[in-house]
Amino acid sequence: MKQLCKRTSAILLAGTVLCGPASAAEPSYDKYKSWLAVCDNGLKCEAKGFEDGTISSPDMRFIRAPGPDAATEVTISVPFPVGLGDFYADGEPLHLGSSWTLSRDEDLTTISTSDPAAVREFLSDLRNDAKIEVGDDKAVIPLDGMVAALLHMDDRQGRVGGVTALIKAGNASASKVPAAPALPVVHRRKIEISLSDAEGQRLIARVMGAGKALFESEGCQADAANEGLNAEVFPLDADHALVLIPCIMGAYQGSSLAFIQPMKGDGVPIPFRPQLPLGKGEGPTTLFVEPGFDPGTGSLQISGRGRGVGDCGLSAEWVWDDAKFKLADASFQSSCGGSQAVDWPTLFRTR
Repeated sequence: MKQLCKRTSAILLAGTVLCGPASAAEPSYDKYKSWLAVCDNGLKCEAKGFEDGTISSPDMRFIRAPGPDAATEVTISVPFPVGLGDFYADGEPLHLGSSWTLSRDEDLTTISTSDPAAVREFLSDLRNDAKIEVGDDKAVIPLDGMVAALLHMDDRQGRVGGVTALIKAGNASASKVPAAPALPVVHRRKIEISLSDAEGQRLIARVMGAGKALFESEGCQADAANEGLNAEVFPLDADHALVLIPCIMGAYQGSSLAFIQPMKGDGVPIPFRPQLPLGKGEGPTTLFVEPGFDPGTGSLQISGRGRGVGDCGLSAEWVWDDAKFKLADASFQSSCGGSQAVDWPTLFRTR
């Protein structure tokens, strides 16, 4: 029998999470004040904190793979040049020893460590602090919610009460921590089938005629096709085609509706409306932002930015396998901020 975890903290965007190995295939996306706690379907977890809404701001993250022997990597990313001596916690210098490494890539400075002793010392120094300040301008990484996010990670990976826990450590042996679960497999393949222009237009017209009610319910713009979006059709196999119909064109990205259309006869198009693991209250995906299809791998991709700079949003990939689309990859960040564009925590992955 599956046992449900007891949850003691108020959680936003959270779904029911199962304990131990039974939860291996259940991604979770949770928000604790200024921190996100995200665990993918392989139980690799990431806690990430930054100032919500601030463009080009420092962020800090703790990333840990599942399993008894997995180390925690702590990374602080800063979108301007700084040194190891430029970090303060509630006004006091942070003492970052030789276990921390610093690297620079253009204007991005990254400091990190995966040394267990350094991670423990770092957490001990920060647990009661409100913020980290970075550089002469005192750019802020808020710490409210950090402990709750890390406790969530420990809970999802089965570490609470054991020697590997980051927050509520105990005497339980590391051997009690569940092993990493196996990731699902998808089979990417080149699609060799082609369509004539006339056949492609026939399939598009079939979808346009049958999907009128859905277009209206989604508030699609009548002139979306004239604003930079195009209706597209791609054969998937001998019996099915993917049809993308423009719906909405925004300031910097467009969205389409997706349909699986039978290739032969007068088959009715089926709206493709997948459910992504984005948290409580999130319904199926109906609008595909910036969609693209790669016939070389049989994969449909989307990448939707929450705002123009790309510091929040959703990306996903589905692969056509065994006559249906299977989720292959998904990354998501609901809060906008942090040091880099399109640097969103992973929710789902495959092999």
